[in-house]
Amino acid sequence: MRIFAVPIIVTLLLLFLFTINYAFAQGPISIVWDFAFPCKDSGASDQGLPVTFTVTDPSLDSNNVLDTINVKVNSTSDPNGITLTLTESGPNTGQFTNTNLIFTDGVQMYQVGSTELVGFQLTAQPTDPTIPDTFISGPLAFDGIWAISSSDLVGTYLNVTETDNDTQIFTSKLKLTSGSSVNGSALHVQPGDIVSIIRLDFSFEHSNELIIPNSDPALGAIPAQDGDTLSVTYNGVRADTTFTGFCGGPGGGGGGLIQPGLVLELLAAIGGSPYIVSPPSFGGGYYHYSDGLTLTQGDTITTLETSQYNQEIPTQVMISGKQVNMTFKTFESYNPEGVIHMGLYIIPRGEDMLTSNSLASIVWEKGKTVEVNDPNHILYNATTSSSSDGKFQYTQFSFIPTKSYDKMSFLARAWNDHLYSTDIRVHDDIVAHPAAKTLPTGIIKYDNFNDLQATLEKDGFYKPQIMSHIHTTTDVFKSTEGGHVYWLYDTINHTVTLVIADKDDKEISSYQASLQPYEPEKKGDYKFMHFTVKQLNRWNEDQMQRTMGLEATKAMFSALEKGLMPYRNW
Repeated sequence: MRIFAVPIIVTLLLLFLFTINYAFAQGPISIVWDFAFPCKDSGASDQGLPVTFTVTDPSLDSNNVLDTINVKVNSTSDPNGITLTLTESGPNTGQFTNTNLIFTDGVQMYQVGSTELVGFQLTAQPTDPTIPDTFISGPLAFDGIWAISSSDLVGTYLNVTETDNDTQIFTSKLKLTSGSSVNGSALHVQPGDIVSIIRLDFSFEHSNELIIPNSDPALGAIPAQDGDTLSVTYNGVRADTTFTGFCGGPGGGGGGLIQPGLVLELLAAIGGSPYIVSPPSFGGGYYHYSDGLTLTQGDTITTLETSQYNQEIPTQVMISGKQVNMTFKTFESYNPEGVIHMGLYIIPRGEDMLTSNSLASIVWEKGKTVEVNDPNHILYNATTSSSSDGKFQYTQFSFIPTKSYDKMSFLARAWNDHLYSTDIRVHDDIVAHPAAKTLPTGIIKYDNFNDLQATLEKDGFYKPQIMSHIHTTTDVFKSTEGGHVYWLYDTINHTVTLVIADKDDKEISSYQASLQPYEPEKKGDYKFMHFTVKQLNRWNEDQMQRTMGLEATKAMFSALEKGLMPYRNW
């Protein structure tokens, strides 16, 4: 037994030492950022090296398999982050490096075919406050926009124009297209491309975005702002770094590029841009909606479009004693409650639409009581209120007219908290119902086909040919809004007229047919049958005997006349 003891002990000792050495050889997981201070310019298709990091996992360096791992990347601006799938650089290396990581100002992924509104805010350079200024872009331009993609490093230069007088916001539209780039309007892109939006001033402020679908699982985009902490986490190991915002210097380059997140196709979903202040909208402009005004009169609710400067509403608003609610829906991209002041001015039709010509006005101002100016005493119980659903603002004017006016105009004026204003004008009208037509004597109007058919049967007339195919209004028009159908029954001249009229009861065409009465039925000859009307009293035997004798005599004479019996001497 002693002969085998030493080899067994030595074998166990060597196995133990090998296990310890192998464990130490594996080492801990490590994550290293390739950039000490990643910045917005890094990772762009034309700017230096891509932003990458390397994960080393010694446990995967000896299995002869090309492994993949999932890592979590997040930022202070996006704590939920994104997940990247990395592939081992080679069998048994245990090292995994991402393809690229780009940083954006907001929405970071777009599809081919999207149209963006890009631009920047200019505060340092003086501009003409009386007109919207424009910068002409180009390789040697003082300012403007240059857009490039991984597929087109030449890109396109975009002229930018101020959104209004002295707003200091300069924008331009950029189409992301699969076709060729068009200087000034379109950029060629492919799925998986990195697009860089570059401001052509001395700061070269930079924004990036990713074109989806992206087939590279190691390429990603994440929102980040200057000073954000960027983190990579894998199997409980985390590595942090700081985002500097701008590689050319601290602070992110002054006023900065407005995020390229104003994709017009998605504007309805994201509610506009929080970066651009524009006048209040009643449904016109780039964000259109058709329910800008809800008019409530008693139990009647009418929804109307207010996207134009002038709009007609086919109803009378000023009806004495009838409560009116006029609720205006407004939109502000930067603030769903940006409207802080709105006035409703009631102006007679035909007068210039000036507030000085108003018969009365109601003004709502945030944080203040309602202001009613009514020198003519045409309004009673005038109130206002304002609310928001997080996307739109709703301002309601409520009042009861003390006098009726056939036609009136209403000027609605909204101000936002940047003192931008918008006016719209709404003109009402009295609804003139057509007078009922007086029909000639003997003519009856039928709107219901079945009623007329039943009457003709009752009066003994066949149904005319003009009643064979058209039975209802929908046989001629799609709905009653397009027109209607009815019949005129002349009970004196025995005719039926089919009338087709438009929605205003104006006759379009008519067809008349004469009525044919039913033919009288031929009756059979039943003269050989005779029934007495007088009933016999069967309990009177004398009466019965006399009647039986009389009938027998009638039968006998009848038979003699027809030769059925021979004559005898009686």
